[in-house]
Amino acid sequence: MKFSLFTGLICLSCIMIFPQQVKSMSTLEIPLIEGTPSAASYNSEAWEQTMIKAKNISGLKMITIPQGNYYFNQTLSVPSKITLTGTSSDTTKLIFTRLVTGLKIEENQTLPESSLQAEDITIQNLNISYLPNLSGSSFVSLLEVSPKFEEENRLKYEVYRNITIQNNKFDMREKGSTIVAIGRVQHLLIKNNELKNSGLQNGISLEFTDDAIISDNSIQNVGRSGIQLYRFNGDLQSNNKIMIKNNTIKDWMQRFGKYHFEKNMEAGITPDIMADAGIDSYGPYNQNIYIQNNNLQAGQVGENISDNLFLREKYGDQVYPQNAVLYTGIRLSGSKNSFVFDNTVQLKGEDVFSWFTSNSRSRGLFTTYPGDILVKKNLFKLDGSMVYPIRLFHGQVINDRGFDFEDNQFYMSETSHIKNYYKTFIEVRMPSDMVNLANNQMIDPGRKLYFILSANAPLKQLMLKQNLLNNNSWATTRGEIEKISIMK
Repeated sequence: MKFSLFTGLICLSCIMIFPQQVKSMSTLEIPLIEGTPSAASYNSEAWEQTMIKAKNISGLKMITIPQGNYYFNQTLSVPSKITLTGTSSDTTKLIFTRLVTGLKIEENQTLPESSLQAEDITIQNLNISYLPNLSGSSFVSLLEVSPKFEEENRLKYEVYRNITIQNNKFDMREKGSTIVAIGRVQHLLIKNNELKNSGLQNGISLEFTDDAIISDNSIQNVGRSGIQLYRFNGDLQSNNKIMIKNNTIKDWMQRFGKYHFEKNMEAGITPDIMADAGIDSYGPYNQNIYIQNNNLQAGQVGENISDNLFLREKYGDQVYPQNAVLYTGIRLSGSKNSFVFDNTVQLKGEDVFSWFTSNSRSRGLFTTYPGDILVKKNLFKLDGSMVYPIRLFHGQVINDRGFDFEDNQFYMSETSHIKNYYKTFIEVRMPSDMVNLANNQMIDPGRKLYFILSANAPLKQLMLKQNLLNNNSWATTRGEIEKISIMK
């Protein structure tokens, strides 16, 4: 009797603590034909009819897809209050026979632009890909959670709420654009997914999004950035931060550099360096960003990025005199109130731009200058040639902090090279207010570095405390520094 009473009390407490888990949920299974591309039209229609049926059922719904290979030839909609689930990301496979956007969260075109259009959606346990060797549009994604709006519309509002993407595998086969494209979402979780082989763009991209967690994902072989925070993500409210943590990102900048160079050439524009980062804030108005405990790796020792080899072979040294497609580890452009903790960044090869950069970003009437940037307890490694280990622009003091680098470790292999003229660790490229360097350690066995900081534009204040180069005190500086404070 005691056992029964105890069990009953436990069950009652579970109901009290997790009431949402005991609500009834309608379950539907899509009647799909498995195993043949010839069923793509039938399966696409069966999917849409099931979603129409689900929308006519009130409350939360679960739509299940059994294990098997299922082919589709059009974009598949996912409406509100749906949990879409397969058996596992290894056994339930959605394969698109045309180069179209794969899954798309449904829009309600009858509502005003800024109205809530969909909420409470989970997509999980699926394997989503294209057939090999497709051709067509470059501007599609495997999963799109973003409404259509004008590119110049920079008003901050969200139209989707409570979106979860977890335990999936995505393979774009180097076609299309970004694998998972997110826009105008409040409350987002992207967790424990495998994303590989994007087209021209990113593994995951965000814009106009608040309260997002991107964690425990594996991202590999992407055209541009692993995770890109495009613009207007996060705000200063504590519950609207953007958290990027525990992700593994390998080999970004694999395709976009060539595309960018050739588009500029066609337009008569002199191409600039293209050095987007593994984790990249593009901006403007990205704020309250936390980048923590991620592992970033790119390049191979002694090798060039393939886009550089292609461009030099096609255009020759006169048109393409130096490699312009480069790796950056982490970039915070158009970002403020942002924090980079406990990450590992390992860059190899001959085409490395920087471990870390931060710059302003302007779009239309909006400009964001970096400030309140803390980079702490990270491990940065180089085995190759790098231009600027750290490069900073337009820093402002926000909350008594400009750019702070504390307790970081930096390692260069003995054969590594630094390509900037002054052999400086940090370059302040444009006028900035404050840089604080405390308890950082640099190991440079090849002795390629000399200055800890070079200010090629006015820097109002530099604070130095117990920084080491090869275990020796390091405080050598040059340039336009108004005030230097050396602390013990």
